[in-house]
Amino acid sequence: MKSVKGKLLKKLKSIQPVGYLKPDRVLQVFAIDGFTDSFPKAPILVQQPKLFTKESVSEQENIKQSAVQNHPEPEVIDVTELMKDLETDDDDDEEEEEADKENITPNVEKESAKLNCRQSCAPLSEMDVSCFRKPDLNSCTLFDPNLLAAFEQAVQEHMKMNEEERRARMERENLLEKKARTLEDSDENSRKGAEKKARIEQDCHEDANDDPLLGFEEKCPAGGDGSVILYTTTLKGIRKTFEDCNRMRFLLESFRVVFYERDISMHTEYREELWSLLGGKVVPPRLFIKGRYIGGADQVLSLHEQGKFKVLLNGIPADTCNGACEGCGGVRFVLCFVCNGSHKMIADDGLSSKCMQCNENGLIVCPLCC
Repeated sequence: MKSVKGKLLKKLKSIQPVGYLKPDRVLQVFAIDGFTDSFPKAPILVQQPKLFTKESVSEQENIKQSAVQNHPEPEVIDVTELMKDLETDDDDDEEEEEADKENITPNVEKESAKLNCRQSCAPLSEMDVSCFRKPDLNSCTLFDPNLLAAFEQAVQEHMKMNEEERRARMERENLLEKKARTLEDSDENSRKGAEKKARIEQDCHEDANDDPLLGFEEKCPAGGDGSVILYTTTLKGIRKTFEDCNRMRFLLESFRVVFYERDISMHTEYREELWSLLGGKVVPPRLFIKGRYIGGADQVLSLHEQGKFKVLLNGIPADTCNGACEGCGGVRFVLCFVCNGSHKMIADDGLSSKCMQCNENGLIVCPLCC
């Protein structure tokens, strides 16, 4: 506002003062209606024909004079007086600004006093509500300073209570989280222990089930527990049977394991034993490993071709002999030492009887290799 007044002063000072004004240039200023022409022109009278009388002429002159008398001359504006008024207004504004500057420090002191008063206020429950003044509708503020201080104190107490509740809630949540974590850890440890135990049991069960012999039928011949028993024949009556027996013997010898061959053609007891194990008159060769019946030539050779036969011989002792047996020469039978292979015993009176030490062929099992 000060800058606008200054500009207006400079503009007015630059205008040269006028001693007189023409009536047609004087304007009247109204704040509501704006600028209007304050000197209305006299009404233009239309000249009438000279047919009128003198009385009509005199009436027209009277009308003109009354119109002039009803509109007084406007007041002339003096520029110098306007400039003085503006200068005085400018001086008043400067004084008001200086007074505002002087009033800054008292306001600051008042505010600091209010803050001190708020800090030293008693608790909300101990305040006397009757000391608060009623709001004055004519004042610049409708609130009592004491009431404002009490409200601020109540807000601070509420904030403190909320902060304490929040901390307590966080502590409870942390405690619950720790308990849940410990429970999860214990559950995890117990689960891992159970899994480990189950894994060990499963491994033991698998180790027990890893023995491939468990998949075969359990039929154990006499003396066949933990050893390999092969039932064969040396008779060439049936060529295929004889060749199958030779192939089975050669296969076992190639793995260099200790096995016991039982020739059913040389010993009737072996034949009866084989037939009783398999429940019928079967044809050799027949193989038994650790009390399990493996099968005939076709089954054994098929397992060997699939690579599943060697694992069946795990745990069987290796054959360390460099050649055939010195007693039997690999035949596994020798002549009876009592009857010399005749299977007959002749008494002193000349009567004969069967030898009870050998078989029907007068042979006994080799005591060195069998």
